[in-house]
Amino acid sequence: MIKKYKYLLLIFILLFTSKSYALSPDYEKKLFIGCYTNSKQYLGTDNAKIYCTCTIDKLSEKFLDKEMDLVFKMEPDEIIKATEFATIECKNNK
Repeated sequence: MIKKYKYLLLIFILLFTSKSYALSPDYEKKLFIGCYTNSKQYLGTDNAKIYCTCTIDKLSEKFLDKEMDLVFKMEPDEIIKATEFATIECKNNK
């Protein structure tokens, strides 16, 4: 009986102590506006919405707001390198 609860406790600890990533909705909205404004002239309005939504979803899976702020304080080539995983994946999905 004690072993059963020990495993439940272990699962509970693992679920709630692991670091989860997600950008806040407000941060995602700001990123979307910037992305969409720059992308729609190259991709068109529909493809820009798809591309930007995908890119922001991928960034949100990897970064928190504060981490994203640090990325945007980097040099332009470093920003590209830090975010290219999302760009490549979403570019291939359109």
